[in-house]
Amino acid sequence: MGVFNLGVIKMKKNIVLYIAVIGLSFASSVFAQDQALTASPKIAILDMAAALYNSELAAAVQDQLSIETEEDSARIRELAEEGSALQERLSIDAEVLSDAEQRDIVAELEEIGVQYQYLEQRVESIVQQRREIFEQTYSSNLIQAISDVVEDEDYDVVLRAEVALFYKGALDITAKVTEKLNEQQ
Repeated sequence: MGVFNLGVIKMKKNIVLYIAVIGLSFASSVFAQDQALTASPKIAILDMAAALYNSELAAAVQDQLSIETEEDSARIRELAEEGSALQERLSIDAEVLSDAEQRDIVAELEEIGVQYQYLEQRVESIVQQRREIFEQTYSSNLIQAISDVVEDEDYDVVLRAEVALFYKGALDITAKVTEKLNEQQ
């Protein structure tokens, strides 16, 4: 064999070796991509309202709201008791009450109902206003707490609990977000 043939044989071996290295490199790259595609994303479920309203911030606002609506709430309870007593009297004593007395009791029940409804709407309006202010004020805190948990736990996807038809409790990060929210204070 001549020198030329030895050079061609070496070159063929080098080419085969080079092709083998490229093939292995390509195969490992495809394998790594395949593993990345088949690896399950890390998913979490979050009830944002529960995370926010279970926080210490919400408890403080609720305490303040209770103080603010205390008088109206007490009056609502009084009206409910008065109305129940009148309704009971009307049903028990119906046979011995005159028509005029029955009309007076019914008129009094109607007046109690109007006052009751007014106060309930007033309290509900105050609660709704405070809720909106609270959510606006602390929404950035909530977003930061969510971001912190997602970063700490390396989640790929976080779904709102309201959109999930089913999930296992282990996926729920609501308590972790509330904890982070409480740490912000």
